[in-house]
Formats: sequence, C-alpha cells, structure tokens
Amino acid sequence: MLFRQPFDGRAGMSSPPTGDGMRAYLQTFLRFDPPAIRQAVAFNLAAALAEGAGLAMLLPLLALAGVLGPLPQAGLPMPGRMLAALGLDWNLETALLAFVAIVFLQSQLAMCRERTAQHLFIRFGDHLRGALYAAIARARWGFLLDRHGGELAGVLTSEVQRIVGGTYFLLRFFSVAVLGLAYLAVAFWLSTPLTLLALSTGLVLWLLLRGADAVTRRGGQALSLANRRLFEQIQEFLSAIKLIKIHGEEAGSVRRFRQEIESVSGQQLVFNRAHTRLQAVHRAGGALALAIVSYAALVWFKLPPATLLVMVAIFARMLPQLAELHGGRQQLLHMLPAFTAWRGLMDACEAQRAPTEVEGPAAPLARGIAFDNVAFSHAQSHQALRVPHLEIPALKTTAIVGASGAGKTTLLDLLCGLHAPQSGTILVDSVPLAQTPGWCRGIAYIPQETIIQAGSVRDNLAWGNDAPDDAAIWQALAQAGLDDLVRRLPRGLDTEVGERGAKLSGGEKQRLALARALLRRPQLLILDEATGALDADNRRLVLESLRALHGRLTVVVVTHRHEELAGLIDGVVRVEAGRVGEWQAVAASEQA
Repeated sequence: MLFRQPFDGRAGMSSPPTGDGMRAYLQTFLRFDPPAIRQAVAFNLAAALAEGAGLAMLLPLLALAGVLGPLPQAGLPMPGRMLAALGLDWNLETALLAFVAIVFLQSQLAMCRERTAQHLFIRFGDHLRGALYAAIARARWGFLLDRHGGELAGVLTSEVQRIVGGTYFLLRFFSVAVLGLAYLAVAFWLSTPLTLLALSTGLVLWLLLRGADAVTRRGGQALSLANRRLFEQIQEFLSAIKLIKIHGEEAGSVRRFRQEIESVSGQQLVFNRAHTRLQAVHRAGGALALAIVSYAALVWFKLPPATLLVMVAIFARMLPQLAELHGGRQQLLHMLPAFTAWRGLMDACEAQRAPTEVEGPAAPLARGIAFDNVAFSHAQSHQALRVPHLEIPALKTTAIVGASGAGKTTLLDLLCGLHAPQSGTILVDSVPLAQTPGWCRGIAYIPQETIIQAGSVRDNLAWGNDAPDDAAIWQALAQAGLDDLVRRLPRGLDTEVGERGAKLSGGEKQRLALARALLRRPQLLILDEATGALDADNRRLVLESLRALHGRLTVVVVTHRHEELAGLIDGVVRVEAGRVGEWQAVAASEQA
C-alpha cells in the first residue's frame, strides 16, 4: 500500500504548506504520514538509548578488568543494580553478557530504524509523484498547452527523485542527531567541563563552514534548470525522431543531447567537489578539535586514563557524525530547489484545476448541441473564436470545414469541454454542458495524429475502455472494417503493434483508433482531420467504416475537403477567421 487512504492528489496535505524553502518542505513531509513518522522517531530514540547504554557500560567493564580498581556498589551501572537486586553477582562475566545483550538490542533497533526510514522516504516520493500526476491530470487544458512536456516529465521523475534523496538525508540527519545526543549524555555524565569544551570547538567549526550554504542552494537551482533542459531535449528528440532521420540530423541531435548531459553532470560534479571539500575540512578540523580535547583532559582536567579513553572513544565517534550532519544539511539545501519546482508546479496545477465533471452515466444525446453567443480566446492568441448561433443535431453527421488556423480545433475543444466559454452558453439537449452528466465519458475523439500505444491490439483497444469482452472487441473491429486483418495476424488480438503502432500502416492505425472509439459506445464521435494524412485507398476504407455508422450516432468530422464525404454528411459548419457559421443542411443532390 503506497497510501493509507484513497488517493486524491493532496493526500497528507490537508492544507497547502506555508512558507518557502526548508519550512515548506518540512511541513509537507510531516503532514504526509504522521503515524509512520512517529514510528520512525520512536525507533530512533530507542536505538539511541541502547547505544548510549552500551557506551555507559565501558567504564564498568574497564573497572571489572582491573583498570580502575573495584567500583563501589553505588557506582554500579543499571544492569549491575538490577542483578544485585536479584541476588546475582556483578562480575566480569555478567557485565560482558549485559554488554552483548545491549549491543544486540541496539543492532535490532537500528535495523528497524533503517527499514522504517527507507520505507518512509520511498513512500513519500511515491506520494509526491502521484499527487503531481493527479494534479496535472485535473488541470485545465489551456494551462497544459502553455507548459512544455519536458518540464512536466522532469519534475515527475528527476526532481521528485532528488526530493527522495533529500528526504533520506533528512531522516539520516535526525538519526545522527538523536544518536549524538545520546553520546553527549554519556559524555556529560563522565565530564561536564570537557564536554562543554568539545561542544564549543564543534560549534566554531560548524559556524566557519556555514558560508557554503548559499553556494549549495545556487548549485541546486542550476541543477534543476539543467535537468529541465535535458528532459525538454529528450522529449523533442523522441517526438521528431522520424524527421531527424529523414533530414540526416542524427549527429546534430546527439551533439545537443551530449551538451545537455554534460550540463547536468557538470552541476552534479560542482556540488560533489564542494561536498567532498567540506568533508575534508571536517576531518582536519575534527582531528584538531580531538587533539585540543585530549590535551585539556590530561593537562587541565586531570581525567583518569580509563575515563579519558571512554571520552576519546565518544568524541572520535561523534566527529564523523558532525561531518555527516553538516553534509546532510548541504544535501538538503541542494535538494530544496527540486522541492520548490514540485511545489510550484503542484500549486499552479491546483490553481488551474478544471471543473469536476458531473457524476453519473453518460446522458443520451437525443436532440442536439447548441452554442448561443459563445466567445473564447486563448491568453496568448491574437484571434478570438465567436459562435453567434450554432445547433448541431443529434444522430446526424456534421462536417466542420475551414482553413488552417480558422478556429476549428478551438471549436472542438469547446465542444468536448476542454475549454469553458468566456461568454455565452453551450447546451446539450437544453442542459448546460458543464451540468450534463458523464459528458466526457460519452465522447470518443480521434485526432489526426493517431495515438497508438506500444503493446498488443487488445491492449490498444482496452486503453480508455473498461475491460471490454471479446464479443464487444470483435464487434467494434467489424464496425471499423478491421476484423479480417486482425484475424490474419500471427497472434490475433495479442499481436504486438510496436511502439506508436510502427508495425501498422496509417490506415490500419486509424481504423484501430476508430474501433477503440466505438468500444466506448459514444453518444458523440469526433474525427479531427482523421483522414487527412491517409492515401486514397486507406481514406476510402475509413470512410466506408464511417458510412456504416451514419444515422446511428452523432458524428462530427473536421476536414478540409468535405466534398469527399458526399453521401456521408448531413450538414456543414463553416469556420472563417474565428467566426463560426450556422449548421447548413446538405442538399439531397450533394448526398448522392
């Protein structure tokens, strides 16, 4: 289970995080799964207590070994007092057994701590990725048009993965900090003045190295930008790979890709160099601090040799942890721009959330669709679409014709509900489109660039449809004029079609898309230049399939050449320079 509750895209975030940077990130993380976070904290505290108890056992062991001489009964550690209360002797054998038991307990607690932390930060990454995916899916179409697909893919993958890595360091930071407090508790018990001196030297070293914070943040921002450019380059390459090969531009494309890779790796190397430099300074500074503490212990505080050994052991274990704390903080600062990118895109998508479709089964389209004084324009467009009055009758086939850029696609987007009119109303059987139950589920749309997924024929037919049975699949294939071809394929419905349908011809892909659309049992079938890129034979096959549907459902066909639809269409709507005319019936002579 990735989520403890039904996923709605904002799980774990009852309200948006406030503040910027680290505070916003911590708020988002702490709201994700409080019970799991409390469990991780409990394991950390328990493991730290067990580690501290193991260290506290060193002095009694040294005493029992004869290094310090015998300890008084009052000086016995907790295990010794417990054994004495039970009437058992506190000797070297029982002390060693107690020490082994404590270390075994600590190792088990540490294992549980690490497993809990790993589970937590992996699930947190899944949560962020799933929340953003859902927000993108719900965003308005106009908003998505203004976003580069590479940006969306980059944040969903690379940037979220960076947040996952940063969250690992956050949990590790907490574990090391709690363990350091356990070490300090034992150190204060042994020598308060010496521990304060060690803390002072460590604080000075920490303050001297804080100047790298700004550099780390800038490096994280540069890496986010480089990752975004890389994903944009990848997407553009994959979408244009056929044209690249036709033009012989492979070398130039590879060169640009290598430049983007080098930009990303260069930013990572810059951070790694800074990180390792800090680690080296920590090691050198830590050695100096340990020397100062050892000198003070021997010369100023006159600590007994055994106590000094334990203190040196404690501080020797704490110094690498201090370096790890500072390194983990640097990793978090370097990650924060990735979280900022996630949060910015998430908030933008939520602010541009499309209205929720009215629930319920798809309402029947019985009379028609009416546009009344509708106006719409894109934010960056220089041309508005105006629809003074348009009625598209039900159970008729309508051709929408007009020059490129006239506004045909925008009209279809309004018809599908992708855009809401900025003025005027769209009615479906006299009901406002936004209030029509299941409107999107009653639409089947076939674009000019047919979308065929990698997989089998069956996989493509099932895409967007609720587990259709074989009888429904073969019926749809027959209606699309593709059933004979599929029966001749080596594995029938389970034959692989290749990436983007590479093993199919253009006409076969269009008819497969038509069969998939018919499986939806739509009230409205829309074909947006679906035959424009086909040769005459394949165009004829697709049109024959459409002719078999004539009069059985409402069909809207966008085309430059409505003459080729003779005998198929009932009416024509002309779009000229952003103005949509009225529905005009096709004369019987034109149908012949």
